[in-house]
Amino acid sequence: MTKQRSFRGLLIYLLVGITALFSLYLLTLSTLSTDSIKLEQMSEMGFSGPPEIFALLSIIPTFILLIIALTIGLFTAHKVGLKSVIIHPNARVKLKSERIKGIKIAITLGLFAGIVIRGFDYLFQSLLPNGITKLLQPYDALEFIAAILYGGVVEELLLRFGVMSLLVFIFWKLFDRKSAKPSSWVFISAISVAALIFAVGHYGATALATDMTPFIWLRMIILNGLPGFFFGWIYWKHNLELAILAHIFTHISMNVLMLILSFSM
Repeated sequence: MTKQRSFRGLLIYLLVGITALFSLYLLTLSTLSTDSIKLEQMSEMGFSGPPEIFALLSIIPTFILLIIALTIGLFTAHKVGLKSVIIHPNARVKLKSERIKGIKIAITLGLFAGIVIRGFDYLFQSLLPNGITKLLQPYDALEFIAAILYGGVVEELLLRFGVMSLLVFIFWKLFDRKSAKPSSWVFISAISVAALIFAVGHYGATALATDMTPFIWLRMIILNGLPGFFFGWIYWKHNLELAILAHIFTHISMNVLMLILSFSM
């Protein structure tokens, strides 16, 4: 019964992931339809097909990675003590006070991360090139949906449920095999490496927006790595769903702050 419910949870996340990737497809298509420069860049790279095909091709690798991450997480997370409420039914917290505490922590860290990210860009906007300063503009409806579904859910499935779970398992078996369960340093190491991968994973989007100067590299690593560490810690101490919740509230707080700043600028 547990296995059946686990695979049912896996299917739920796969469907959410497909919905998120569809929103990303629509966002990419919308961007290509209104950005002649990117279409010219595509032509220079030898791509001459319609934007719809390019937008579709751009999400296929992520879909494949999502399936791999879900499979890895399904077979490694429970072995190292990491859990998903949806995928691992036995991991549900029974005490209401503990559930509320976890939710408060996730929302607080998510709000803090969003404020730090956009606060940094606002304070140092004079040092940022035009491509990055556009990020200070509030999301439109499609961008917000993609940020919540793709950023909040899919990225956590990839980096935390997939990569971090695997790293904890590997580090445990290679360097901590005498312990009955992974030591704290194993989790912290895995959280840090996954956060770094999460940060570097933003290189493509950042490089498309601007030149990769040393300051932009530093911004990319810090402003993505720090939230990534928060999300990993929440996944370790609580569960995957609260890490997703924290990530979602990071994007919510970023957008709210951008809305407030847009009225004052």
